[in-house]
Amino acid sequence: MAKEAINECVEKIIAKDFTKAKAIIAEHLKNSSNNKIIGSVFALEGIIAKYSPKNVNMNDSIDDFKMMKKSINSKLSSVWIDDFEKGYFSVWKVFTKNAIEKLDKEGIVEDPAEKEQANEASHTSI
Repeated sequence: MAKEAINECVEKIIAKDFTKAKAIIAEHLKNSSNNKIIGSVFALEGIIAKYSPKNVNMNDSIDDFKMMKKSINSKLSSVWIDDFEKGYFSVWKVFTKNAIEKLDKEGIVEDPAEKEQANEASHTSI
């Protein structure tokens, strides 16, 4: 259940539904004594704190997400990582992966020829 709650929470954060994300944390994750889940909660709360201000735009962060993903993979492959850190970095890994996928999908033009034609039409109608 914790994994599903974490994934749902990450989806809500990416969708900028921070109230629902906080509710998921409170309902499903907050009272756990498992160090991995405690680490996950710390990560989720940190992500919410970082991206909830009105002036922060996730679209500007795609390059940062790609660099973070590499660093996170390195941390997770360490033999010295404990359960808290596994939970913490695993959440950041899921978040960066999902954010990159969403931002890449939004940036993809379905048919570049259609976009060019639309641009040309807007210039000729002036």
